Amino acid sequence: MLKTFIKNIFSPTTSTPNWSPAKQHVVRNEKSKLELETIGYTVPLRLNPEKLNQLKVLYNQTHNFNLKDGGMFYSVYSEDISYRKNIHDSINQILSEVYNELFENYKIIINSFIVKVNGSESEFSLHQDSTGLDEIKYSPLSVWIPLQDTTIENGCLAVVPKSMRLFSPYRGISFREPFSKIQDEVKHYLQPIELKAGDVLLFDNRLVHYSPPNFSNDVRAVVMSGVFPKEAQFISCYKDENDKSDDIEIFEQADDYLLTFTNFFHNCTCRPETGTFAGKVYWPIKEMNKETFIQLAKTNDIPRVSHPILTQKFKSNIVPEPVQA
Repeated sequence: MLKTFIKNIFSPTTSTPNWSPAKQHVVRNEKSKLELETIGYTVPLRLNPEKLNQLKVLYNQTHNFNLKDGGMFYSVYSEDISYRKNIHDSINQILSEVYNELFENYKIIINSFIVKVNGSESEFSLHQDSTGLDEIKYSPLSVWIPLQDTTIENGCLAVVPKSMRLFSPYRGISFREPFSKIQDEVKHYLQPIELKAGDVLLFDNRLVHYSPPNFSNDVRAVVMSGVFPKEAQFISCYKDENDKSDDIEIFEQADDYLLTFTNFFHNCTCRPETGTFAGKVYWPIKEMNKETFIQLAKTNDIPRVSHPILTQKFKSNIVPEPVQA
């Protein structure tokens, strides 16, 4: 249980807890597993045309955007719970056979669409995904499948390879990431992952990642799924910005948390009102300076790429609902 884990693993006298990413539990293919554990991502297969077309039909039937300057849409932002569940269940029907081929002893926490409506305000800012399971025991995993070819021009995913091991196993929307004040430097280490339509990208969502605006003439849509070991408890992390201690609160959540929680777009940094409070962990998360990050990158053989598009500053217009007039 998580409460026992909190009690036994963490000591209030430890200023820098020892931690390294756990092995990937659910991935069947050993080559894919090795790539995930070394660089943080892998592309094991491409969907067949029939399944890709089914996803495109589903997307076109449920989304309609009309935005002059573009924007970013993510299914979990919608307050329409029936829409979220319909998307989740429909994607599950289409991809369950593929996921059974890729994974074992797993569960899908969320299936969703992430959409970049073409225009200059469709950046997805530099970040790591929030913690969703006990990362002392397990490693998180996301699936990312573009419905069209993705390139730098239309906003492909870009990652800092190997960065899943650089920071903390506790991340949440309510507290800053260690690199929050040096993002301009971190972006020099981003590497674009350009994919063909239907490519199935698996990535460790602790990777620092980003996507530039979609400057093409068409919408860029991808399917994103969250994959957990079957036995893993869903958790969320919270820290009050006024709390000067190094404690982080842990809440156990239901498996359908991402399908039913209604405050992702509003008040998402507040202390959780759902789930069960499981206790606190002592985990110092200090702001990292540029020199420390550069040294970490060198130690882990992460090259400084300095891609001209990925190092620029853009805007992000977050779109709350899948249909606009």
